[in-house]
Amino acid sequence: MIIATAGHVDHGKTSLVKTLTGTDTDRHPEEKKRGLTIDIGFAYMRARSGQNIALIDVPGHEKFVRNMIAGVGLVDIALLIVAADDGPMPQTIEHIAILQLMGVKLVVPVISKTDLVEKERQAQVVEELSALLQAAELPTVDYFQMSVLDKEAVMALKEKLMDLVESLPERKVRGHFRMPVDRCFTLDGSGTVVTGSVSSGKLEQNQTLTLIGEGSSERGSARARGIHTQNTESVEAVAGQRCAVNLSGSLTRNELRRGCWMVTNPSAVTTTILDVTLEVAFSSEVFRSEAYKPNPGGQKVRHWTPAHLHVGTADIPCRIALLDCSVLRQGEKALARLICERPLTAAHGDRFVLRDQSAWSTIAGGTVLDVLPPRRGRSKPARLQQLAALNASSSEQALNNLLAINPYGINLDQFALRFNLLDSEKDSLCRNNDLLILSTVMGDWCYSKSQSAEIENKVLTTLLDQHAENPDQLGVGVEVVHRAIGRQLSNEMLEHHLKALVKKKQVVRVASIFRHAEHQVAMSQSDEEAWSKIKRGLIDAQLTPLRVTELADVLERDAEETRRFMNHCVAHGKVFKVTENRYFLPDTLHELAAIAGNLSEVDKLTVAEFRNESGIGRNLVVELLEYFDRCRFTQRVGDKRVVLKPASQAF
Repeated sequence: MIIATAGHVDHGKTSLVKTLTGTDTDRHPEEKKRGLTIDIGFAYMRARSGQNIALIDVPGHEKFVRNMIAGVGLVDIALLIVAADDGPMPQTIEHIAILQLMGVKLVVPVISKTDLVEKERQAQVVEELSALLQAAELPTVDYFQMSVLDKEAVMALKEKLMDLVESLPERKVRGHFRMPVDRCFTLDGSGTVVTGSVSSGKLEQNQTLTLIGEGSSERGSARARGIHTQNTESVEAVAGQRCAVNLSGSLTRNELRRGCWMVTNPSAVTTTILDVTLEVAFSSEVFRSEAYKPNPGGQKVRHWTPAHLHVGTADIPCRIALLDCSVLRQGEKALARLICERPLTAAHGDRFVLRDQSAWSTIAGGTVLDVLPPRRGRSKPARLQQLAALNASSSEQALNNLLAINPYGINLDQFALRFNLLDSEKDSLCRNNDLLILSTVMGDWCYSKSQSAEIENKVLTTLLDQHAENPDQLGVGVEVVHRAIGRQLSNEMLEHHLKALVKKKQVVRVASIFRHAEHQVAMSQSDEEAWSKIKRGLIDAQLTPLRVTELADVLERDAEETRRFMNHCVAHGKVFKVTENRYFLPDTLHELAAIAGNLSEVDKLTVAEFRNESGIGRNLVVELLEYFDRCRFTQRVGDKRVVLKPASQAF
């Protein structure tokens, strides 16, 4: 459990933390000299259960609000402290806005320095602060009016905090371990130590960590040699804890700075674009000074507004692109895209704050929806529909929302990256929702049984339509089916369902041709006789099939008529058309595919090696390998190729 202070400068935050814990969080000489908190400080107090509660003391001065945001990013309870003599001040209001935007679960209002004012003034401050908290819709408990010199009042606050800590549910430990770094230092005999508040997941001792640098896509790695959580030595750290990790590795202090993230998933997303939900923060301009009531003419956010993005402990300049409106006003929410100047890492559900271009005031904030957005079409209706589906309280709900608008399934691996899911959590989502998984070269895809049935129905309908238009053709190729259904359906998904339909005997496959099981077409007697001549010529030619002009000599026809006849043979599944002038028998194509497979296994599938192994000419080898690529039997990587799937699936 983590508690943080909030409030205007010199309202007694550090003094209250010291009274509660016995720890002075102003550790820097400059803080001692100036008498104000510059950076976040940390203290701990013992809960009734025996575990330590972390208290984060944040600066209240307007110049150090960025440090304040770094401190309250993952807190459970906020102590909002307002001095009775001053009342709510500018940073009081800004801190309230930040607490609201960061989704803090509970606020404990504390009116400090009550020994300096009369009861009437205390009541006035309570009224003003209550109006602000109600406007921000922040959940609060009873107000504490006290002085740090009053031991009974301090003890009552401490007991109340103990009660709240016991009543709040613990954070659920989900996903890969993620921790934004807020401090890095070196200890004699231990080495490099980084600290932060654990955002998600679990870290175990000796586990490997990946560093994602602030403003950079470069990554380094280290081992968690030792772990302290809540100021106690531990063998693991989990979400919702303050954590210090003693690192073993080559990472330097220059690399380990505030704004970086330590994660256990080396594939964690780094991006310069985030799609988010956005809401405008209220500020002192939004309230009339006499009553602190909302002002309809208050703060606005316009399209393409420059800002500073605070997510985790990072601070990165960005632009705000509004997606479903041109101006966002106080009290409204919108979908937006943040285009950042430097790379960052984030995950679905991360809260963030936006401050203006000069970093003078908080203007907005919200929640991250998508860390893998498409570069184009950000405001198109289909994209807005996807973002609405992602705007869910759980990964399970978001998955079901996406499946409802994506009839051909979704990429499960990309979904897991967006939501920072472990492999076990990804599998559990599919199992609990009775979803099917298809592994492809582009990753795992998931879809429902009803979607699978709908795809099969579309395939059968497409085949029947094609047969009705071309009753004399035996069937159609997979490309024809794909064009008819739509390119939104992946190649692998279509091939999977065609194979399933063949297995169910609802579709018949002859070489590369598919037909509905009820569709029957036979060659005429004269065509069968002509095919027999062609087949003998192709068999005699072995691995180098005859050209169309040579086949024309066999049939004693002209080249164009012979080409039409050969295309007719393709439609009947007799041959494969590899080039405009070459047609291969299925056995010949499979024999050549076997040669390609053998070469691929030893990483030698090149034009030259294939020519040497097959004995056919170089030009034909080039055309044949390009045909293999089109059929997704192979994929070119530089000068070599790799085999993607068995020849029986490709041809």
